Amino acid sequence: MTRVPRGSLSKLGCVALTFTAVTCVSTLGHAAPKQGDFLQTDSLSMTLWSHDFTTDTSTSVANTVNLSGLVGIHYYFVDRVRLGVSMQATARLWPEPEPGSSRAQRFAFLPQIGWNFWDPLFGALLFAYAPRTRGKAIPDMSLAVLLGVGVPLSDSVRLSLSVEVPWAFYYHQTLSLAAVTGLSVRF
Repeated sequence: MTRVPRGSLSKLGCVALTFTAVTCVSTLGHAAPKQGDFLQTDSLSMTLWSHDFTTDTSTSVANTVNLSGLVGIHYYFVDRVRLGVSMQATARLWPEPEPGSSRAQRFAFLPQIGWNFWDPLFGALLFAYAPRTRGKAIPDMSLAVLLGVGVPLSDSVRLSLSVEVPWAFYYHQTLSLAAVTGLSVRF
């Protein structure tokens, strides 16, 4: 096992922090979303941790891996504030679904309001209605808060990384933590 010289980790940390700061500050020069702009979003999401208060059980990526694809369209009705809707489809990757349920774990509609409060940072409040959850025709509803950063790849395309905290309340009382990444195109 090689030993890392003292101070080299702090140098690496300084380089990473400097890179992040320069990236964030450089995005401030890009135009913020204006009233009348449309935004298309294509994202992938994965629940990292979830606790079901109804059954008092917790799951994480160590024992269940579901991957969600989301496609959405949004409209900036005032500068920096948008209304939108996304459609979500979730598939079970691992382990095999329990008998009587399918790999198609969830299908949901997610109306939302979002705010680019300080470029490149954004937030959103989402409501979800899911006619299909847990791989069966079990309806559920949830509210979620999302916080993220959008790094510009061009004037109209951004790569986003965000954290979402959904609270499902209709079928079971569940609190989760999800990672979301994707591309957004403003037109």
